[in-house]
Amino acid sequence: MPGNLHIFRLRADPLQYQVNYNLGANSWVQVFTPQGLEDFLHHSAALPDDEIQALLAELRNENHTTEANVELGESHLGEMGFAESPSDE
Repeated sequence: MPGNLHIFRLRADPLQYQVNYNLGANSWVQVFTPQGLEDFLHHSAALPDDEIQALLAELRNENHTTEANVELGESHLGEMGFAESPSDE
């Protein structure tokens, strides 16, 4: 089942981005450097280059972006460095 990536600028100096991955009622979070974020989008999220460039441009201009229907294996999120976010329940 695909989930949604929500990415926003966490800090300006040093530049860091927070990625929230929402899959149904579950959510995971990880903080990236700019290069780490681009590597993640290319290799782990396996998004097409034109989508990645559009996401990065929106992130630079708006400080946040969202990408729907991203397929990340739930069982591999911990291995990728994501921490499970607490539930609101």
